[in-house]
Amino acid sequence: MQAPEDIDINSQRPKVKHSQRKGWILTLALVGVAVFLSAVLWFALANKSTPEKEAEKEEASEETPSTVELKSDQADIKVVTASQNPPSAKLRVAGSVEANEQQVQQVSALATGRVENVNVILGDEVRKGMLLLKIESPQVAEMHGKLHEAETKLKLSQVNLERVKQAANRVAVLKAKAALDESESTLKRTKQLVSEGLTAGKDLIAAQSDFEKSKAEYNFQKDISLNREVSEAVAELKTAETEAIHLRDSLKVLNAQLPLHGEGKEHDISTLELRSPISGVVLERLVNPGAGVEAGKPLLTIANTSTLWVIANVPEKDLPRIRLGMPAQVLLEGRTISGSVSYVDPRLNEDTRTARVRVVVENIGNKIHVGSFAQVEFQNPLPSSGSSVFVPAASVQTIENKKIVFVKTADGTFKVREVRSGEEVDEMIPVFEGLKTGERIAANGSFVLKSKLLKNQMGDED
Repeated sequence: MQAPEDIDINSQRPKVKHSQRKGWILTLALVGVAVFLSAVLWFALANKSTPEKEAEKEEASEETPSTVELKSDQADIKVVTASQNPPSAKLRVAGSVEANEQQVQQVSALATGRVENVNVILGDEVRKGMLLLKIESPQVAEMHGKLHEAETKLKLSQVNLERVKQAANRVAVLKAKAALDESESTLKRTKQLVSEGLTAGKDLIAAQSDFEKSKAEYNFQKDISLNREVSEAVAELKTAETEAIHLRDSLKVLNAQLPLHGEGKEHDISTLELRSPISGVVLERLVNPGAGVEAGKPLLTIANTSTLWVIANVPEKDLPRIRLGMPAQVLLEGRTISGSVSYVDPRLNEDTRTARVRVVVENIGNKIHVGSFAQVEFQNPLPSSGSSVFVPAASVQTIENKKIVFVKTADGTFKVREVRSGEEVDEMIPVFEGLKTGERIAANGSFVLKSKLLKNQMGDED
């Protein structure tokens, strides 16, 4: 048998350890719960909102420009309303008035001579066909002499043709006719003799042959001779007619006076009369009475000024905005005149880097003067966008690389608001985010508000 003390010792030891473990586990659990509850309570108390903390948050937020409110300054601040109406991309450049080159004609003499008189001066209004000046020309006098000679030759040719047509007695024709008559008589006589048996049949054959030869010769001489002479007379007549017509046309081109057919009126055969080719205004007068002129030398310039050209000098960078047919406003002599673009010169001026743009305008009442300086304004409306509003460029300011505007509130203060804007067009800027249509913002004078904002921020930092 084992000793009792050994049995008691071995049997009681595990029972004591098991109860101690249960106590320790329960104690640890209670301590963990207490710690967890304490942490939750501390976190809740630490994040509880208090008036002091709210004030600190507002002060911190006021340091951001998008949330700062400013009292209205006494400076002159213009307030405008944001609108969805897009601006017009206006471009204004300098220009000058020129005559419509398609309605300008020069008056010049096509023959040499001397100016006898000039009937107009600069600025005179003339009608089409009006006599402008006269020139005495020896060349024209010589051509008139040739015309007289050609017309005389023409008359002789007409008379000769009539004579040739009526001429029937020609030597060759008469000889052929006589031979024909003789052979015809011989033929009749031979036939009579043969019928009476007084001659042989071969004589009849010979007589018949002679008759046929004489007849053929007569017909040949009659037709060939007369037709040849008639043809020659006709050719001579046509040559004379052509020469006379050519000289008349030449004198007509030279604006010389022409003799009328069937009239014996005398005229100065050396005078050139230059008349106005169009109705318009005399822009240039380059000769005076007594001056010698050369063929083709300009003497007068006439322009129809009912329409004029305004030539605008458009910079190279703005040329993509110009298109044919687009409207334009011309400001000159205290008036604004509407026109349209009719031509854009593809060449640039190498010195000024500008291109000539032609605007056609109506000159009602001839009140616009050629050579006047003008201002030309081109308008190219931008497409409207429903997601953006437009504000003056002066209303958008930059702070710390952020675009802001000053929105006026109901209490009269200006509140800073950050926006996302586009490029400036004709002193207007599109705003895509941060502003709504109808909101009122500071325009001119917004820089004063920006300065005050920055000053307040610097004061807070101090």
